[in-house]
Amino acid sequence: AVAELTPMHEQLISDGLLDGIEVVNEDTYSDEALQIALDNNLTIIGTSDIHGLIDWQYKVPEGGHRPLTLVFAKERSAESIKEALESRRTVALIDDSLIGRAEHVVPLVKASLVPHRAVYRNNSSVIAVTLRNATSVNYILENTSLYNFYTHTDVVRIPAMKDTTIQVKTLERLNEVELTFRALNVVTAPDQHPEISITVSVQPE
Repeated sequence: AVAELTPMHEQLISDGLLDGIEVVNEDTYSDEALQIALDNNLTIIGTSDIHGLIDWQYKVPEGGHRPLTLVFAKERSAESIKEALESRRTVALIDDSLIGRAEHVVPLVKASLVPHRAVYRNNSSVIAVTLRNATSVNYILENTSLYNFYTHTDVVRIPAMKDTTIQVKTLERLNEVELTFRALNVVTAPDQHPEISITVSVQPE
């Protein structure tokens, strides 16, 4: 079904009785619901709506997980979680997709992709950049920077909880390189994927 805002929903929002909306439910994602959340300042929610066994439905023993709502609370307490929910500081997670407002999801992605090592290969102008993914999300990134890759296409997968080395052709030897990516499995609005910038300091050989 396609999510739509009825006059009843509009009245509930106007009366302050409707604060959030599920953009993810069980195994579905609704870009219409996301747009409703953005247009009406609603909290973005991801839920499993589970009525059976989570392990069976979401194959948890094989590494799967149910949909989640990530809440950016200032401290670990019920009051702080409530404040974050009321302030709309949430991101929905389904499989390997993060869905949320740019001001919340972009810092999350940037904080989770950490440049671990960057060195030039021998005397070449190709730099080996190792990115450490500190999350359980497998990122899919499209290269939008000024540089082409040497051993990857413009789309690269950064596996969860692992280091990935990307060889970048800078054409000249630099002390610092800015890599920019479009995070294809991160959604900030229907059909909108944010650009992530990562500054890499080159280490001496």
